[in-house]
Amino acid sequence: MNEFFNFRRFLRLFVKHTSEHYRVYLMSIGVLAGVLVLCGAFLLIVTPEALDPGFQTASYLILLFIAGGIFTSTVFTEYGEKNRAVPALTLPATAFEKFLVGWLYSYPIFLVVYTCIFYLALLGLRSLRHMPAGRHIIVFSIGQPEMPVSWVMFTVIQSLALFGAIFFRKLQFIKTGFAFFITLAVLVLCNSLFLKIITGVTVEKMAIPFGYLNFYIGDKNYSIGTGSEESVLILVLLTVVAALIWVAAYYRLKEKQV
Repeated sequence: MNEFFNFRRFLRLFVKHTSEHYRVYLMSIGVLAGVLVLCGAFLLIVTPEALDPGFQTASYLILLFIAGGIFTSTVFTEYGEKNRAVPALTLPATAFEKFLVGWLYSYPIFLVVYTCIFYLALLGLRSLRHMPAGRHIIVFSIGQPEMPVSWVMFTVIQSLALFGAIFFRKLQFIKTGFAFFITLAVLVLCNSLFLKIITGVTVEKMAIPFGYLNFYIGDKNYSIGTGSEESVLILVLLTVVAALIWVAAYYRLKEKQV
């Protein structure tokens, strides 16, 4: 198949994928909604300030990273199973079209669905909480200035999970997570040793790449970080890295199809 992309063929593939997986996706949505409501109700009972906007934002992001990573790791599971791999690979569609279907479901569609479920669960929990007259619970906003950093972090996590879903044959989420944390630990250790060598000071904590450098000189503690302009460049760099991982995942899928 020489064509790279054909919209009609892609649309048929998207509909086929949806018809075959919508039951699983609906069950996943139900499970996610149930977890959010049950955990939220429990927190309301044990923690009076559980619906604080800061706590809402933290809960939204933590669950986003975990649920997004798990879901993304399942979008290409058929390519890791022998009895399903051959029909999936020989399906009359290009590798790019197959990759695009998985990418759409695991990135933009997942983001929209997850955000809607989270807000619906939050509004439901808010209705269960009785506030004194004149007071109301403030719902966090996904448009707050700090969110772009979180979107970039999710993009990187999703790209890694997508690559792992295609690269590994079984236990994709576990193997990808293991490889990610091992690589991160090595990077942090190497970065800390590198900073110690070039600065000649003892790094107080493990220095995450592009993070803060904390060190002591005498009895004084110093902390060095990046400015606003450099932070924007770092976000752009991480986005480019995520895009390159998407490209690598596509070529890995193309290699399997060939």
